[in-house]
Amino acid sequence: MFRILQMHEQFGMTCHDVDFSAKEKEFRYTAMLEEIVEYRDADLPEDELDALVDLVVFALGTVERMGWADVYEEAFTRVMAANMQKQVGTNKKRGDFHIDLIKPDGWEAPDLKDLV
Repeated sequence: MFRILQMHEQFGMTCHDVDFSAKEKEFRYTAMLEEIVEYRDADLPEDELDALVDLVVFALGTVERMGWADVYEEAFTRVMAANMQKQVGTNKKRGDFHIDLIKPDGWEAPDLKDLV
């Protein structure tokens, strides 16, 4: 997060400098989708990597712009702990790829309410 915050500070666009608007949310959504499409359409490994890095930059930048930089690590820890309770299987809503993670009976989603 430090490098994202550093970049936003350099350009005067931290969550403390500019309000996060519905228009920015739509812009960031569109930008992240663009990176996903670039990843899908990439023919070279370096282009795939570039698209994935850009996607993470936009995602983490959105976290910072929404004012959640200080709670991101805790949120990530909670989400990963919940993910580690899943099982390998096929998630039918994403097709038939067999190396996916599925929620077993009794699985509980991470609680992030206290972080936002």
